Order: sequence, then C-alpha cells, then structure tokens
Amino acid sequence: MRFKKGNRWKNSGGQLRYKTWRKNVFELNKRKIGLSRYYVCVKCNKKRKTTRVLHAHHIYSWDKFPDKRYTMKNGVVLCIKCHNGFHRKYKFEALDKPNLLLEYLNGNQAVRDYIKE
Repeated sequence: MRFKKGNRWKNSGGQLRYKTWRKNVFELNKRKIGLSRYYVCVKCNKKRKTTRVLHAHHIYSWDKFPDKRYTMKNGVVLCIKCHNGFHRKYKFEALDKPNLLLEYLNGNQAVRDYIKE
C-alpha cells in the first residue's frame, strides 16, 4: 500500500499504526469468517487469498471518532465493489452514523455487537 504526501499522515508513527490496524482487521476476518484460509467480504462473501481487492473499512469514522481509530474491532473487510457501493449510497452521512453500515450489511452480527458496546 502506498501513501501519498499531503494526506492524513503527519508522521510515520500514524502511518505505522494504521498499517498495523489494517493488518489486524484482515487477520481477524480471516480467522473468524475465512476459516483461516481466506479473507472474506462481509457484504457479498467474496473470498480471496490476498488483500489486493479488499478494503478495511472503519465502522466508526476515522475523523469523527479518533479514540476508536485503531481499535481492531472497529473494522470490517469489504471488497472494492461493496466498499464503493456503500460510499456511493450513503456519502458523508455515514461519518456520523455507524448504524448505516449495519443497515448496508443487512444487520451483520459482529458489527451490531460492536456498535452496542
């Protein structure tokens, strides 16, 4: 994954924490859903052996909830098509309302449990 100059990284520490968070989200997905063999999109159940076409998406927004930014459970794995579909459908509304992700994922149990915490 490449990070361009001028984006959200103020120093390399934040970039390292994000990469670690992303890796942990994928590993949690692989262990829980993918039977330790695959990474799985939680919306369409597309299975992949690599993370190339999958995105780690924050349940609680990166900007609005800085205290939950790097929490491993604050992430779900979506394929590119589902991730772009979510952002096309809800746009900036989703930044304040994590329940919209729950609605988009048809009431995914893991997301529901994390939001209730």
